[in-house]
Amino acid sequence: MNKITVLDRIKKIIKDNDLTNSEFAEKIGVPKSSISHLLSKRNKASLDIITKISEEFHDITTDYLIFGSTLSKKDEIKASEDLFSSHDEDNSQDSVKESNNRVKSIIIIYENNKFEQIDKL
Repeated sequence: MNKITVLDRIKKIIKDNDLTNSEFAEKIGVPKSSISHLLSKRNKASLDIITKISEEFHDITTDYLIFGSTLSKKDEIKASEDLFSSHDEDNSQDSVKESNNRVKSIIIIYENNKFEQIDKL
């Protein structure tokens, strides 16, 4: 199982872009304290922060931040379109059960935009 976390990926983005923590917070439009609390592990990254990072850094996808997926945004959009179009064509909820798909992880998104990822062990 991949032990690299959302926090590790955010730290890498800050380092790769040669930003200070304050510059990073300003760039994504969040208070400096939000990034400080995140980096000190006081808080986990909220969905709002993940979305803002993805919006500001055009080559960073939310899938990369959450799962470590390396799809580009263009590929991510195509994959989403393919998923929806294949679901519409199939019109059957049994297709997922009949396939060999297995749950890898589940993401729970709370009303306060915080989320929790549960990985299958």
